[in-house]
Amino acid sequence: MLEAIAITVLVVYIYLGFKKPAIALVTSPFIALSIFITAEAESAGAMVIAPFIFFASVIAVSVSKREPGSEQWPQICAKWILIIFLFLLLSVTAGFAFGPLGVAGFIFFILFMSSIIAYTLTSRHAVATYVISTIGSSMRQNLPLPMALESAAGGRADKRSIILQKIQKWLVQGYSLSESIKRGYPKCPGHAVAMITAAERIDQLPLAISAIEADLLTKADNRRRINPVHPLYPVIVIVFTFFVLLSVVTFVIPQFKSVLEEMVGEELPGATRLLMEIVRFIRFEYGWLLWLAFALTILVVIPVSIRVRFRPRRPQKPYLLSRIGDFIKWHLPILHWFEKNYSMVQVVELLRLSLNAGYTVDDTIKNTLELDVNNCFRKRLKEWLEKVKRGDNIATAVRESNLGSALAWAFDEQVNQGNTLSILEMLESFYRTNYSYYVNLARFIMWPCVTLIMGSMVGFVIYAIFSPSIAVVKSLAEAVYP
Repeated sequence: MLEAIAITVLVVYIYLGFKKPAIALVTSPFIALSIFITAEAESAGAMVIAPFIFFASVIAVSVSKREPGSEQWPQICAKWILIIFLFLLLSVTAGFAFGPLGVAGFIFFILFMSSIIAYTLTSRHAVATYVISTIGSSMRQNLPLPMALESAAGGRADKRSIILQKIQKWLVQGYSLSESIKRGYPKCPGHAVAMITAAERIDQLPLAISAIEADLLTKADNRRRINPVHPLYPVIVIVFTFFVLLSVVTFVIPQFKSVLEEMVGEELPGATRLLMEIVRFIRFEYGWLLWLAFALTILVVIPVSIRVRFRPRRPQKPYLLSRIGDFIKWHLPILHWFEKNYSMVQVVELLRLSLNAGYTVDDTIKNTLELDVNNCFRKRLKEWLEKVKRGDNIATAVRESNLGSALAWAFDEQVNQGNTLSILEMLESFYRTNYSYYVNLARFIMWPCVTLIMGSMVGFVIYAIFSPSIAVVKSLAEAVYP
């Protein structure tokens, strides 16, 4: 009876996967789990069918056709579920077929794929730099922007030319530059779109695009620099050391222990015993945590990080992941400084442009709310705007909103009356240079420390592995030559 019900539910969910993908994707895990638990003591056949209800629903959702205007998230989620399941299947198969080395090989494959993803991100950054630079150069030459973009595209069919042609198409239809970029180049970095949107309101597009170009070129230069240590190096060392260590401690060290105990009556060296205790503790006491961490990395960390890196930010309606990430980065000790400094670069820049265009202070602060800054920092800007609208002193409101004494100094009329624009220009240069300096400083301090830690760890492991063989040779030599 249960088998017939399970087969019926399977057919129904395959149908739902094609016709109602959202309902099938959300409800199929619970239905499959309910059938599995119910059939556990009554029908083995239904237990076997239950998992297929979920996977068949996911496959049906992934291949279902998307109707115009319908939501696409079910198909996207279904494809990610299938990809993740394939990764897990390959890792388990490699583990059973080749042992720990098979799992290590699979992890190296994932690291290789991450390098490809990093290259793709770099390529996307180069495309964004080209598109913004082309728009900026066209504006500086006072050319009609649609005609200039069409001329820059030149009828070519490469990715950059296609983007320029799409932007030009929306400009011809009467849309603003920011809206044309959103429609014709959806993958444009969020901070660039936000700055262009804010600059259009104050009629300062050429200056804003020049600032965006400078930011993009600075990031491109940082990407082209040779890092003292590749970011994947510590991960590769830890993974390789762990699996080699697991194999050696499981199959090799016990043999040396038997030789030492039977032939010379000695124990293993202290470093080796400590290493075996560490491996035993990790493997038998908390081994499930390693597999849990591995599963979470495959199921959650990798897909989420890829999605976040490839999806442009949405400043006006931030995604849930963006809000969570901003909250975490804002409350961590070191990242908080970098987040605040990077946000100050954009805010001070737009403040200067708005005031230079003749806008009032409250309208100027309101324009900064359109920027792609940390959400926690945006709350401080809103607090500053409320205090200014209430009639509070501008500099005092800056201090009370925790936006920094430097920005308060720029608006302090008692100290520097009439020099606000000059000070804001100086602060913009200061924050931009300060941010780049400390990013490079942190990189060049962190990587040598990581290298020393990795070297100490590998040195200890090598000493612990080879010291038993030295002890055996030494004991045998003393037995032959007293």
